[in-house]
Amino acid sequence: MAEFIHSVLAQNDAVTAGTVVSYDLPVNPLSFIIFTLRFQQDKADVQLDWDNVDAMICKIEVLYKGSAIYSSNGSDLEALNAMLLGYVPWINNRLGDDNEYTFFTFILPFGRTLYDPRECFPRSTRGELVLQITYQAAFVDLDNVSLQAETVELPEASPERFLRITTLSRTPTAAGELDIELPIGNRIAAVLFWGTTVPLADANTQTLTYGQLLIDNQRRWFSHTNFECWRQLAGVRYRPPTEHGYHIHQLDGAAYAQYMDTSVVKYRNDRSLQHLMWDFDPLRDGLYLLDTAGASDVIARVYAGDTNPLRVLPCELIGGGAGV
Repeated sequence: MAEFIHSVLAQNDAVTAGTVVSYDLPVNPLSFIIFTLRFQQDKADVQLDWDNVDAMICKIEVLYKGSAIYSSNGSDLEALNAMLLGYVPWINNRLGDDNEYTFFTFILPFGRTLYDPRECFPRSTRGELVLQITYQAAFVDLDNVSLQAETVELPEASPERFLRITTLSRTPTAAGELDIELPIGNRIAAVLFWGTTVPLADANTQTLTYGQLLIDNQRRWFSHTNFECWRQLAGVRYRPPTEHGYHIHQLDGAAYAQYMDTSVVKYRNDRSLQHLMWDFDPLRDGLYLLDTAGASDVIARVYAGDTNPLRVLPCELIGGGAGV
């Protein structure tokens, strides 16, 4: 009978803004890291802006012998949890009171399915595999931050592959088509996109207006997809969408004005509204995986509706196992 080992890596370690911290990870095959940021709200009578929580993590990396096998910020990790794993992170005890204790949990996976002995990071030597977190220079509207981190090892596993996720950042110089080179040589399970601008009020502008996949200059898989359909397709992976970033019951009339909270931008009815994904494994059986072996170039072509920053995160399967 197989066994997993769920253990603690960091036990309520105090977090200081503007620091970089590192932890040696276990040596057994590693399925995932689950970590929680615990903190107190430092603002009275208003719900904390969820973006302030994601923003605490400027960068989170897993380094193997100094090279990144995982790299993103907090916001992108939250979106990956929803769109890749179907796990919807939640802030707990978010009532809007000053000094209220709350916490938020992320999962950092090394496979498309947690606990899968065929797909996890292989056995390593102590000190080779390191978790490194870069914290925001100054936290906004929260304090007394601490970190819990726990790992799940699969000591009997002989993995055939693992998931590598890294970040490509681009800033268009002009509105129009922009080509982003994706890594070649491995199978790609998904590509996560983030764009600064999304439709807001009466402005229908998107940093990621449409997307196309080109392999050796031919359109494949995603021949053309527009922001609106592209965005809604994510709902196939995680239902319902990443819940409401801010939930409102609005009461009109001067008599109820004291109950109106107008402090938070209200278009963020979906926490991952700025994120889009190309899913090359919709059935979770490997049938549609994008195999880039032998290709000269693999291009994600997007139409940039403005010149604001965007990010692209290829999710590669590293390893040549016969399974999927």
